[in-house]
Amino acid sequence: MSDPRFAPVYAYVHPVFWPWLWLQLWAIATHQKETGQDFLLNVTRCGFVRIKYVSDVRKPKPKNLYTYEAPAIPAWERPALGSDMPVEFAEDARPLLLSALVDALYAAVADLRAAYREPAPDTS
Repeated sequence: MSDPRFAPVYAYVHPVFWPWLWLQLWAIATHQKETGQDFLLNVTRCGFVRIKYVSDVRKPKPKNLYTYEAPAIPAWERPALGSDMPVEFAEDARPLLLSALVDALYAAVADLRAAYREPAPDTS
């Protein structure tokens, strides 16, 4: 295990205690790889390692932040799912709503037709 982040620790500890230090740092590095936690260590000159603080376990990052789930029933098959209207009234209300919409559009288009049927005024 030749991790460069532990070089200052080996420089601090007496070389006689390096095998003991290596064993403790190896266990901590293995645990850190498994869990993803970070540690703040306290090391003595004799190679004893004490964990002072432990970070929280990191949440795994999702591969894609946006996931789309298609609805089981398309909206055009069951219009009551997209509104507050009860399912019982949806079938009866569909022809009424469509006919009211068509009448409103026809009235709007009729007004436009009357306005544009007249010849353009002579501005010369």
